[in-house]
Amino acid sequence: MTTAEQFSGKTPLGVKDFFFKVLSGSAQGILIGVLPSAVMKYIIQFSGLGKTTLGADYSAILTLFTSMIPFLIGMAVAMNFKMKALDTGVVALATVAASNSIQWAMVKAGTVHPVSGKTLAVPTRLFVANGAGDVINAMLVAGLAVLAIWLVDRYLAGFGSVAIILSPIIVAGGVGLFGKVIAPYVARITTWIGDMVEVFTKLAPLPMAILIGMAFAVIIITPISTVGIALAINLHGMASGAAAMGVVATTIVLLLNSWKVNKKGTTVAIFLGAMKGMMPSIFKKPVMILSFMFAGALSSIAVAIFNIQGTPTTAGFGYIGLVSPLQSMIKDAAVPSSVMNNFISPIVALLAWVVIPVVVGLLTQFIFVKVLHLFEPADLKQEL
Repeated sequence: MTTAEQFSGKTPLGVKDFFFKVLSGSAQGILIGVLPSAVMKYIIQFSGLGKTTLGADYSAILTLFTSMIPFLIGMAVAMNFKMKALDTGVVALATVAASNSIQWAMVKAGTVHPVSGKTLAVPTRLFVANGAGDVINAMLVAGLAVLAIWLVDRYLAGFGSVAIILSPIIVAGGVGLFGKVIAPYVARITTWIGDMVEVFTKLAPLPMAILIGMAFAVIIITPISTVGIALAINLHGMASGAAAMGVVATTIVLLLNSWKVNKKGTTVAIFLGAMKGMMPSIFKKPVMILSFMFAGALSSIAVAIFNIQGTPTTAGFGYIGLVSPLQSMIKDAAVPSSVMNNFISPIVALLAWVVIPVVVGLLTQFIFVKVLHLFEPADLKQEL
């Protein structure tokens, strides 16, 4: 379907299809922005590259990608709707303007500019990168921008020959401003959800670790982004550790089955993070989801026992780039104690992240394949 067909009003914009495209595009944008910094963080730190000028600049660039996540979300969402370049840019601009990943403040005249070193002659707005911002608000604004473009195209013929001027001003500016107005209220909701998860995790660490581990063990093999969910609700502390452990548990179960029936490249791809690529095989026999939940529940017990923690950025990774295991045992000055206040030893990390999940995976394999015969490794035969 072409852009003209989809946004001319001749083709209905189905709610289910609309939601899925926004969700899928958001997941793509989040991963593009998060993965580089998360994967390279410890490589740069331990290799000594961060102590060189080029290494420090490279690290800063990768970190800056995180603040571009809302822009990437808008771009990916627009591309999912097969939008043309102008409309893609409009959606991306509206999304980044409303997400708080870039904030600004009015600085008084006479203040020394922190970058140029010059004294400001007049009051000036300074823009500051502020991490990923509010991912939920970015997703909402991206969807609203797409809808606004569809309405303009349907009822105003897309602004005609002056679209290059009016579309950024009216749609990107208008939707961006609206998103900026609702941002504080959306942030309160997402912060409240994250705080509630943290409160319940502190009150009942074992049950909550098990529930979160089970949930993320399933989410990782659905179109929904585990990283996106974790960032959206600010999942941190032990809740983050449980989420990452759930991802690890599913990874182990898939690896134990894949190496028997698939090519080595497919099994390696699963270890590197391509669990979602196994969706076609899993959804042909959804009963195997029970094995992921079982493995996620048992593996996450270690999270409560050892008080394994993480950050919103690391919650959805698992073994990918060893981001979650490394974060759980290496103190990072950039992570405040309110987000993560416990770090485990390498021996505990090896036990919790490798030994226990593998033992649980083997037990899961024995119960669900050998005893219950709910599925066989052949059911996961697939090439990625």
